[in-house]
Amino acid sequence: MAHHIIGLDHTVLAASDLEAARETYRKLGFTLTPRGRHIGWATGNYCIMFPRNYLELLGIAEPGGFTAGLEEAIKDRGEGVHKLVLGTDDAEAARKSLAGDQLSPSEVQSLKRALELPEGTVMPAFSLVHLPPETTPQTSMFLCQHLTPELLRRPEWLVHPNGAEHLAGVVVVTDDPPALELTYERLLGAGSAVRTDRMIAARIGGETILFVTPDDLATLFPDLDHAPRPTPYVAGMRFRVHNPEAAAAYFKAAGVTHERSLDGTVLVPAEAAHGCFLEFSARA
Repeated sequence: MAHHIIGLDHTVLAASDLEAARETYRKLGFTLTPRGRHIGWATGNYCIMFPRNYLELLGIAEPGGFTAGLEEAIKDRGEGVHKLVLGTDDAEAARKSLAGDQLSPSEVQSLKRALELPEGTVMPAFSLVHLPPETTPQTSMFLCQHLTPELLRRPEWLVHPNGAEHLAGVVVVTDDPPALELTYERLLGAGSAVRTDRMIAARIGGETILFVTPDDLATLFPDLDHAPRPTPYVAGMRFRVHNPEAAAAYFKAAGVTHERSLDGTVLVPAEAAHGCFLEFSARA
């Protein structure tokens, strides 16, 4: 992969009430890690882990402290996925490669968080490389290298009652997807951005960021109501499940609002998932 980018590492869903978001996603059939706290920051999180990537529910744990823009983002844009995080196997090598291609990365930054386990607190550690808006237009992205992956992927955290097995990608709504094609090819590598009509599918390892117009969103997901929102925004997250029928049965039993597409795909609307619709499909 280009610039030592190996996939979509995780999405960051900004929640105005972290504990309420945790309860929502528990009811949606996800297994959540214990609560984490970012060292030196006023933010906390719960994570929904898969073998290769994950979803982070992020909220404010200590009002008045440093939130890295989270408080302002929620105030301006509401809840939902505000950041996409690209995985890297070597943050410093990625920084050098990005800089050599004039993509203006930040210096490598260190981050730790305290993860509260029953047997005691552990400290997962990460190396981050931030990217400027001109490098990732219409999205907010940074790179993350996991320095202690063994602390985040306990076997019991990888099994989800709704059957979700993998975070397969996201759907981003923007006014002019074709204008993004060359920029994302430069970041993710030749051939990574595939254009279909006015849509752009940016492939990162085994995951895809699908850039669509508001009209295309309505065409692709006609079973959902799409309230007008200022673009750009992340409209949905896509999860792979072994059996969509079993996922639908789980949601029905749990009293979760959901829709079924003609192809069997299961959809949970954004208003039931803190600002971002969820798709559950057997497709890779």
